[in-house]
Amino acid sequence: MKLKKSSIVGACVMAGLILLSIPVGVHTSLTDLRDEAEGSYYYDQTGYAIYQGLEAREATGNNLITVAERYTSQNPELTGLIGELEYAISLTQNSYSDFSDEAQANQLMGDAAQNLYEELKQTELSESDEKYPDQLIAEMESEQDKINRSSYNDDAREFNARLEKFPVNLLRFVAGVEPLATYDLDE
Repeated sequence: MKLKKSSIVGACVMAGLILLSIPVGVHTSLTDLRDEAEGSYYYDQTGYAIYQGLEAREATGNNLITVAERYTSQNPELTGLIGELEYAISLTQNSYSDFSDEAQANQLMGDAAQNLYEELKQTELSESDEKYPDQLIAEMESEQDKINRSSYNDDAREFNARLEKFPVNLLRFVAGVEPLATYDLDE
């Protein structure tokens, strides 16, 4: 009788360990795949790094703010738009540990820069400043185009597609693996 009880307990323990190993194994496998996809955020197949593109967009946004600040007394609407762009740049700079938040902040930064640009275009600028808004928004768009074409976005989409396939789609929530954000925007 003792032998039967120990066999049942052993079988239950073994079943429990097998059930526990499934989410741990899925988590490990998916985390490895996620890490591989995230690697192209730092340097993709062409050597481009999204974080460098974001830094370039932030710097260009700050230059746009510098130009706009010269004309706030002439056009008070610029003050609020400057604040929105400063906020978006700050969000981008402070969300580096979360790709999803950073991708949303990048979108917000692009929208805020576009709004400030459009208001600047309706403001009478000095002859020396006239060229800057067009140049700066073109720089932001050019950098976003590089971000759009980064292979990281393809890698993230491929990883996210794997999360949606059976049986991973059933186990990913138990394993605690989230999809990756993409940084490509339609501007």
